[in-house]
Amino acid sequence: MRWFGLIMIFVLVAPALAQQVVVQKDYVDLRTGPGRGYPVVEVALKDDSLQLLMQRTGWVKVQFRQQQLWLAAADLNYLYPPGAEQSITALWQAEQNQRQWQLGLAAGDFAGTSYYQLSGSYLFSDVVAVELSAGQGSGQQASSQQYLLQLSVSPWPHWQVSPYVALGGGVLLTRPRTVLVQTEERRSPLATMEFGLNYPLTERAQANLRYRRTLVSTDRDINEETNTWLIGLRLAF
Repeated sequence: MRWFGLIMIFVLVAPALAQQVVVQKDYVDLRTGPGRGYPVVEVALKDDSLQLLMQRTGWVKVQFRQQQLWLAAADLNYLYPPGAEQSITALWQAEQNQRQWQLGLAAGDFAGTSYYQLSGSYLFSDVVAVELSAGQGSGQQASSQQYLLQLSVSPWPHWQVSPYVALGGGVLLTRPRTVLVQTEERRSPLATMEFGLNYPLTERAQANLRYRRTLVSTDRDINEETNTWLIGLRLAF
């Protein structure tokens, strides 16, 4: 999990844009750090210029009068690129809507085992998307692989924390870990229902939390139901 944590940290502090913007409200407060506990040391007035340097969750680092300070991400709604008729937030959103592909990486728990997943998504709109994923699980008694195709619907895509639901299916490959007896790989069809939350980190990256309920069809009389919890990142391109 260490490598996954490093990726999360990188995205959270990655540079957003080295972009010049102009204030289009009476003023915005500039603080010494990314939080309301830091003091306001400068005020950028209407028509003042700032340079965006870095974005963290909820805060943006800017260059203003030879100082590097922080403003609340909500104030991006009042910052416009020179000559633009829309805010930088609106332009980012429009650019995001033009990106139809997403690449995802996630880690978590599948039926009590460590689980890692790589996914690719195609966005038909900001509401409907299809996702193809491949996952690897590793436990003491068996290892597993999942290949899934899911259709997701996000009813409120413009919410800060946007929920979605997905339905799909695929195949589960299970390899028992045995030493004395050679066992065959089991192949089981499965159906899934997933609930998740998306949270934007930058204009191209979003954090993703998901819960998946899986029905695994077996050759026994009773089918198996499993739970999967994942936290991950999605990058749009």
